[in-house]
Amino acid sequence: MTFAKQLRLLKPACSVPHAFTYQEQVFSQDSFSIFAGLCAVDNRASVEKTMRCLASLGLTCTRMGAYKPRTTPYQFQGHGSSCLPYVFELAGKYGIKVIAMEVTHDRQIAEIQHALAQTGNPTGVMLQIGTRNAQNYELLSSVGNQTDFPILYKRGYGITLEESVLAAEYIAKGGNQNIVFCLRGVKTLLGQPHRNLVDFAHLPIVKRQSKMPVCIDPSHSVGNLLSAPDKILDIFHIAASGVIMGANMILLDIHPDPAHACVDSEQALTLDSLPWFIEDMMLVRETYLKRTQLNQRHAIKKHVQTQEAAWV
Repeated sequence: MTFAKQLRLLKPACSVPHAFTYQEQVFSQDSFSIFAGLCAVDNRASVEKTMRCLASLGLTCTRMGAYKPRTTPYQFQGHGSSCLPYVFELAGKYGIKVIAMEVTHDRQIAEIQHALAQTGNPTGVMLQIGTRNAQNYELLSSVGNQTDFPILYKRGYGITLEESVLAAEYIAKGGNQNIVFCLRGVKTLLGQPHRNLVDFAHLPIVKRQSKMPVCIDPSHSVGNLLSAPDKILDIFHIAASGVIMGANMILLDIHPDPAHACVDSEQALTLDSLPWFIEDMMLVRETYLKRTQLNQRHAIKKHVQTQEAAWV
């Protein structure tokens, strides 16, 4: 059964009023999607293998990094605009509707718009604000001033949750309210041996304080492919912890040959492991929805009891 068919069978118990639709994909605090793909585009062959794999599993969203800010200037920085035409062309070929793609400068928005037009607009793009630019207010205002693309805002890894939520307000203030908030771990030595201290416990807080759908990024939170004694990878466990709390989107690193990935090879899952990951996440998503139904029943029961007590 494809991912899309599984999703149709799982219906939320409640309906959140704020939602936006982009490229026929619905994003809300009720929705659920998986954006699996290349952290950094390395070559056309890798992109095509990845897109073909996604299509075979019924996934219609991906991540593809063309612009890659790195800690050191001597590391691979991404191919930039030169790879956009074939990325968009292949997305259209395999029916991929939305590509999450980081931008680091407002001129890159224009480059993406140009490449989409050049290739006949075969797909859509969700502009990603990476954690390094979480408080780059000029960039936040620039992506907010355009409404062609929705925004995936990643929490800053060295600032508070409140500061990150307020930074996302710069995007909304610019006029674009189609924002997904992403938790990706925070930088602290207390998180070792994971790459970052996983902050998915803040997921219900973001939902409570805003109307934004919430994404989780287990790949950059964990940063490795180690497993627990149960033989389940930490990335699977961490992703499940976010999904069981109602995550609306998962950003996941995969690669046809992780050992030769240009960026973050130590955390990318193989294409062969993606079906397993999807099945695992759908199992957890189903459990989350059952939890919301259970809570709804008890909330109704509690309300009735309160009303009965008031009548006495």
